[in-house]
Amino acid sequence: MQDAVDLTFDEHRTARLDGIWDFIPGDHSVTELDGLDASPITVPALWEAQGHLELDGVVWYRRRFAVPDVDGWWTLRFDAVMDFCDVHLNGTHLGHHDQPFTPFELDPGEALRPGENALDVRVVDPPLADPDHIRSAHGKQGWANHVFPSRPSLYMTYGGIWQPVRIRRHGPVTVHDVFVNGDPDDLTLTVELASRVDGPVHVDLAIRAVREVRRIAVDVAPGAEPTTVVIPLGRTTAARWSPEHPALHLASVDAVIDGTLSDSRTVRFGLRTVRIDGDRILLNGTPYRMRSALVQGFRAEELYAEGPRAEIVKEVQAALDMGFNTLRLHIKAFDPVYLDVCDELGMLLECDIPVAEPIAHEELGDGTLVSRRSAEAVRQQIRRDRNHPSIILWAVMNELGLDREGVRGWDVYEQFARTLMAAATESDPTRPAIENEWVEPDPDRVFVSPILTAHWYGRLHADYLDKIERACVQWRGQGRPLLVSEFGDWGLPDMPALPEPPFWDTRELYAAGLTATLWPATVGRFVIETQRYQGLSDRLQIEVFRRHDHIGGYVVTELTDVPHELNGLLDLHRQPKRIAVAEIARANQPVLPMLHLESLVVAAGQVVSAPAHVANDGPALADVEVEVRFGGAAGARSGAHLLGPDSSRLTEDEVLARFDESVAALRAGEVAAYRAVPLGEASLLAPEVPGSHDLLLTLRAGGQVVATNTYPIHVVPRPEVALAEVRVVGSGRATDALARLGVRPGGAGPLVVDEGALNDSAAVEIATALSAGDPVIVLAQHPDAAVHYPLDTRIEPIATEWGSSVFHFTTDSGQLPSLPRRSVLVAEDSTIQATSIVTRMGPTPFPSDPAVLAYKPEPGAVTGTVVGAQDLSSGRLYFCQYRIATRAAEGDPAAVALLADLLSWATQSHRPLTRRRVVRPDGRAVTYYGGAP
Repeated sequence: MQDAVDLTFDEHRTARLDGIWDFIPGDHSVTELDGLDASPITVPALWEAQGHLELDGVVWYRRRFAVPDVDGWWTLRFDAVMDFCDVHLNGTHLGHHDQPFTPFELDPGEALRPGENALDVRVVDPPLADPDHIRSAHGKQGWANHVFPSRPSLYMTYGGIWQPVRIRRHGPVTVHDVFVNGDPDDLTLTVELASRVDGPVHVDLAIRAVREVRRIAVDVAPGAEPTTVVIPLGRTTAARWSPEHPALHLASVDAVIDGTLSDSRTVRFGLRTVRIDGDRILLNGTPYRMRSALVQGFRAEELYAEGPRAEIVKEVQAALDMGFNTLRLHIKAFDPVYLDVCDELGMLLECDIPVAEPIAHEELGDGTLVSRRSAEAVRQQIRRDRNHPSIILWAVMNELGLDREGVRGWDVYEQFARTLMAAATESDPTRPAIENEWVEPDPDRVFVSPILTAHWYGRLHADYLDKIERACVQWRGQGRPLLVSEFGDWGLPDMPALPEPPFWDTRELYAAGLTATLWPATVGRFVIETQRYQGLSDRLQIEVFRRHDHIGGYVVTELTDVPHELNGLLDLHRQPKRIAVAEIARANQPVLPMLHLESLVVAAGQVVSAPAHVANDGPALADVEVEVRFGGAAGARSGAHLLGPDSSRLTEDEVLARFDESVAALRAGEVAAYRAVPLGEASLLAPEVPGSHDLLLTLRAGGQVVATNTYPIHVVPRPEVALAEVRVVGSGRATDALARLGVRPGGAGPLVVDEGALNDSAAVEIATALSAGDPVIVLAQHPDAAVHYPLDTRIEPIATEWGSSVFHFTTDSGQLPSLPRRSVLVAEDSTIQATSIVTRMGPTPFPSDPAVLAYKPEPGAVTGTVVGAQDLSSGRLYFCQYRIATRAAEGDPAAVALLADLLSWATQSHRPLTRRRVVRPDGRAVTYYGGAP
């Protein structure tokens, strides 16, 4: 057992009890503790962060301390204990607390004695299987362990005295709470006074704030309920708080009895207002669009606890540098130091209350244990944090109902939602609250909140971008702001070799998975290219949201990685995914010029036309012009012309006629404040040289550059196919697609099986063609059609939803010249993405000549082939799981070019195949079949 420590009191008569405590796992009685062995543990900290990773259930903490005398009155404060605790002092039970994130105070009373004292705390961390876990406001403890098992995931259950402990001496009346409403036009302080004596006490209050002094006499009644005093200060001219100028003020309250200070409290606050006006959120009366990232608060060393202040400052500043104006603190009452830093740096906050799945659905409603604990979690967190001016939104629960289909239709769900919203608005009427951070707007099941939310997860694909564009239009006119409060794609973190990786480090898992995919370059290069993919995917989704004024904001999920959940812009160590970070910074510009491009792939010399927009999240701009041009890469001749909103699109001949002009710019005059403005149509000629080119936008106001934007355009060669006809199986769009290449159906040439046309009769035709030595091209097929392939084949679906990204990459085969070689595909296949991939062909996972492969990391890891060829004893089979038939029939450049590549590749089936044996970096030899590299 640790020796007793002599407490040191500061000028506020407060002593900290942090340090080394005794740690005794197991459910014992308090009287047994003296006879048990103890190990040392640090407070504050979670016990998992100190090596006790497998420990759940009951643990005792003991701290011995000494005070020279016990005159006066005392308060013992715990800033947070996870999850439940009972506090004993010298064998006397002082109280119980069942909120893992928020503070509580206890009166030690007569249990405190002069000299040595023993403070014993029984802490309970319910394991996942304990019914008490789903009856508590537990945050993300134990979340989705069927997907992210703990370990190695950090979504485990946690325990411990994880925030500071203090003891304070004071007089008979304490200043229990001080709340400053922050309204500069009607500044009001609400003070709660609590008495420790039996009869009424006359108290003189001295209040100082924003150069105002008030003195008020108050009679404080005895009893458990505090006496509330409201002090109106009226209008003030003191400096306002805003993200640009985060001015902070102090309000102090002294409670004096008979000329002696009984207690005092000082709080920090800011002067600013938040309100809803129709479908806009107003900050200080000005429209505000949330540009936010979600923060989970997990750290490599502290696990579910916060790091030191310096690390918090670095993290928040990194978010500001990316252009974020808000952070969503996710399902957790963050350490108040985090909120202090945001107050000081001007970072706005949406703060989630830790009410989330899994939860006891049958025990929702009002008056149940679940309801009481959840409502109390709302009240305690809001009361603790409501003086922070950085906080502009509360969210009282997150995705509640997602784990139980139909629960949001239950009457008890509505009752539960109304109960929590009432607790929020009663605790803080100065800010709006989100009722349930839900996955779709669903206004019929949002009963109280003035805000709708959506969690829209998808991928870098034209179909998905069109889907969220339609969704944005669908939810216009609701009379409430709509926040897309979760979205985002994935990119792998850097993967340095670690001599002794910690349990949560998943980098080796991803590197090993990648090694098995036939990726022809280094792991480091693959990682960098996934970050490029992530950044562009996130940015293009943000551009969709920013084209719509009623989308009140967006929240990228997330700021930092969590093991197995690699959608962070920073990794778990807060190191940036640099390319993704640069794309997000571009998307977060307060003024953003944009093009609504149908595709990021164009044919050489093609006319590129797209609607142009400006999202202006600031004051009006005058004398605006926007320039659009291709960058100065070889062959990137460029001419551009922008038309007004009421003009029609230029014809190709008109564009060609203007091609010799210098880059033309739209002079838009004024761009309205805090609005997304359509500018009209931009038309220009693509470069003649195939490859990657930058399409550049520059917005000037008054001749000064205000903002720029860039789109990576992949220019494919004009397709040429040395075929007149092919044989087609199926009656889908393949015939129309082939017509784009000047190829007609006939009785000669390769056999092409249309998309979705692989069945029993098609299998017979395939077998006949192969036996004759003819090449066969099988276009994208449903997984169920795999049984009709001429050899054992497995096709697995790939969903576009929340979860790890499916990264497509090209090998070194060189058989698809329209695609870059040895590259993770970013924009090159965004219009033709596959919905399923070939995961086995014959006895091996890959065909004999893979051209485009797919790697989906954990969770649900999958590897397979998107485009490839398989040698058979009687011929050669080519397959393509990209959905190109309809797109090519409509003239999509990527689809047309890939179809031309497939036909050209297949004509090589009559030539002797070259075999290339490549030794990979891991030492494994791989044989590729095909033409010249």
